Order: sequence, then C-alpha cells, then structure tokens
Amino acid sequence: MAKAFFRWLRGELNGFYVTNINGALNESTKDIKDFLSEFKAQQFEKGKITSKNLYGLGKFAGIFLPRVSKAESSASLRTTESFVVDGFECSERGLFNTAAENFSFFPETDDINLLATPTLRSSMVGNETLIGYISSEETDVLDDNGNVRREKISATPPEGVAYSDYYGDQFMFLSEAETTYENLEPSLYIELFKALQWIRYNGVSIKSLGKITSLICPDGLVKLGRVETAPDGKHWIIYYNYDATVDVPLKQQRLNLLEFIVNLKFVQVSLVENS
Repeated sequence: MAKAFFRWLRGELNGFYVTNINGALNESTKDIKDFLSEFKAQQFEKGKITSKNLYGLGKFAGIFLPRVSKAESSASLRTTESFVVDGFECSERGLFNTAAENFSFFPETDDINLLATPTLRSSMVGNETLIGYISSEETDVLDDNGNVRREKISATPPEGVAYSDYYGDQFMFLSEAETTYENLEPSLYIELFKALQWIRYNGVSIKSLGKITSLICPDGLVKLGRVETAPDGKHWIIYYNYDATVDVPLKQQRLNLLEFIVNLKFVQVSLVENS
C-alpha cells in the first residue's frame, strides 16, 4: 500500500519524493537537535546559561515570569549615596547604571557628562545642545532598552500641548503617566527558581518568607520586622525596612521580585514598608 503511490510517478521523481519523505523528520526536528546540542554544555548558574534558555525553562516549568515597570529602572527620580575620596565629597560625579540600578562614580573627571552613555546616565544636563522635543501626547516612547524612539522626537516645540526637552539618552528623565514593561534581569530568574523550589520543598511559613527574602534581597536590602494580624483576623501584615544604600545590584527589581513571590505564594501575607 505504501508503494502504490510511486507506481504512477516517473522514475526520476521517485527519488525526489523518497529523499524528502526520509528527511522530513530530520528537518522538522532540526530546532530541537540544535537546542539539545547547545543546552548540554550549559549549567544552571549565572553566566553559564543563555537568557533565552533561562526564560524558556521558566515557561516550561509553568512559572509566570514577572516583568518590571521600565520607568522604575530607567526613568525614576534617583539620589546618590555619599561617596568620599581623600576627604572630599564626590557624590555629584556619579552616573546611573541602568542595568545594575546603582551609581558608578568617577571622581577623576571634572565634567561627568563627557562620560555619560545610554547605560551610564547623567542626572543633570549641562551645556549640551538640545536635540529635540517630546510631546506629552506621545505614547510608547521608550524602546526595549529604555531609550527614546527616534520617531517620537520632534525638531520643533509641539504647539498647544506640554512637552519635554530631549538632550539624548545619556541623560536621565522623569517618568510620565505612561507605564511600559520589560523583563527582569536574567540573573534574577535564577534567584526566582531557587526561591520557588525552597517553598515547594519547605512549605509556606514565616521561616520560608525569611529565607526567600535573604535570597532575593541579600545583605540587608530588605529586613523583615514586626508581624501584625490584619483587622479581618485572617491575614498577616509584615512590616519591612528597605535600605537603598546596600551595595547590591538591581535593587528595585529585587524588591519587585520579592513582592511578586509574596503575592503568588504567601496569599495571607501583606508586605508594608515602614515609613
């Protein structure tokens, strides 16, 4: 029966169809073969697994991958910590690292803006030339890297609406009402997986909450405090202190991730920051 089809074909065509049918399985599974060849050399550690595979593992494991507001990581109001060199305060000579979410200081330079880049942003415009204007009516202004889309920049001031001056992506800017999102830093997904595995094997408890807090927000970035019973008598209110001066990268994303895990797994707990 399988050969009946080929009896009515010319001989030179038989080889064409036989070859393609034989290679159909190899062709349809080529992506899987390439993935397995690549994946066997990777390890579930920071720097030893690609972002693509890390995100894919999360989806395969049924983990909802959280996203963080792009404004919080690239456009929010920021203040520097103290930075003293040889007895002199140099905190004004800092550039904000948008990836690590902290300031890098360059005390040896007199004009910090000369070193500013889209990933190391200055917090104050100096004598730089105005590039254009961004209307308040524009939407989806930022791209996936947190930079302003070129088509959103006007060469002349918009008429009849509020607008912002644009000096380049090397400068920080205030967040507007629009909210856009980006994926968490890939390295934090590893911490997310560790936290969820801990909860899976140890259950939901105050002890588990303390453990995942130390995993996600290490070195005292977040310290849990007093615990109170909510007015309904069915929930707990846990107060915490957030220390932005702790020297760990991705502070805001770590806090967002902790809140995400608490909302996902600790449904009877509400986190409240001490004022």
